[in-house]
Amino acid sequence: MKDYRIAFEKTGLMRYISHLDLNRCMIRAIRRSGLPAWYTEGFHPHMYLMFPLALSLGAESVCEAMDIRLTEEVPEEEILSRLNAALPEGLRATDVREPKHATIDIGSAAYTVTLAGEDLPALWEAFLAQPEILVEKKTKKGMKTVDIRPQILCEAAEATADGVCLTLRLPAGNDGSLNVSVVTDALAAFAQRPILVRNVCRITIFCRNGEVFS
Repeated sequence: MKDYRIAFEKTGLMRYISHLDLNRCMIRAIRRSGLPAWYTEGFHPHMYLMFPLALSLGAESVCEAMDIRLTEEVPEEEILSRLNAALPEGLRATDVREPKHATIDIGSAAYTVTLAGEDLPALWEAFLAQPEILVEKKTKKGMKTVDIRPQILCEAAEATADGVCLTLRLPAGNDGSLNVSVVTDALAAFAQRPILVRNVCRITIFCRNGEVFS
């Protein structure tokens, strides 16, 4: 048996399928590919398949990861070609490697967020200039007011023809996550008007030590 980590893209219409549907889609693709997938033992065997960091519905990604286990060693290039031949449009495997980091190593993720609306570059600058940004978040103990300002790292904010394109780095992983939608909803509340979110795309997953997750 050997474990592999497959990097893949989830774009286009595929951004609208849920994490559960993604899991089912990948299982069907692996079966069609003929790869020797390993199944758990017991009364209800299932294919070993694990996604280190789930992606929010409606978001695209160019850096997703999926861990699989095969019953025998297969060349990485062969895994890539056989899987891509079985995947639907919008899902594309880009790399195959042995896992280097554990899921618990994940600490943050970077996204590009394209917003449309009037005066958004100035509005975004004023939004981030606040000493605190309070939002209501659901926790195990119920709703709680949280200051998300320290969790938002804006690496770039470029004006577009009708808005702004942001590059954000937000917490992710076992230590806690901040969804892009929480940030955009807080921005809309600050602006006191709707903000059109044209696109969200996850571009990099980072470990807590700053390394790129691989």
